[in-house]
Amino acid sequence: MFIEFIGKLSSPILMTLILIFAIKNKINIFQSFRKGALEGIECILTIAPAIIGLITAVTMFKASGAMDYLSYIIQIPLKYLGIPKECVPLIIMKPISGSGSNAILSLIFATQGPDSDIGKLSSIISGSSEAIFYIVSTYCGFLKVQTNKIIIAALISYITILVLIPILFKI
Repeated sequence: MFIEFIGKLSSPILMTLILIFAIKNKINIFQSFRKGALEGIECILTIAPAIIGLITAVTMFKASGAMDYLSYIIQIPLKYLGIPKECVPLIIMKPISGSGSNAILSLIFATQGPDSDIGKLSSIISGSSEAIFYIVSTYCGFLKVQTNKIIIAALISYITILVLIPILFKI
């Protein structure tokens, strides 16, 4: 009850504090807003091609059947790590697409149940990893940073997580 009350008041209080700060420091609020909005539009225009390309690639990857084929191949070595085959599509999709992996996670919950071992493992995998290619393409594309070493380091950390999860949680 108290948390809801705080939540309802947080936005108006924050806006009031921003206005007081701006007036006290003689900041042109409207011009600052316009400048920030323009920078936001420039950011969108800069990262839009990367996002569109990534969405297209993910859709083609799933529609072509490559996802099913790759899942079949990868499930064999992952079985030795203690990761069940039901988690393999999530493992493949998580570095590529956050929303795609959330859809797979929802499907796992619907078929296996969120409290099953597979549901718990899927939750851990989903919560302990990130959509590497989306994040790198979006932010590094905007900053115009070379991405090769970043992607390699991120994939190494992702693979390390996959190896350690069954060991740490004795799944």
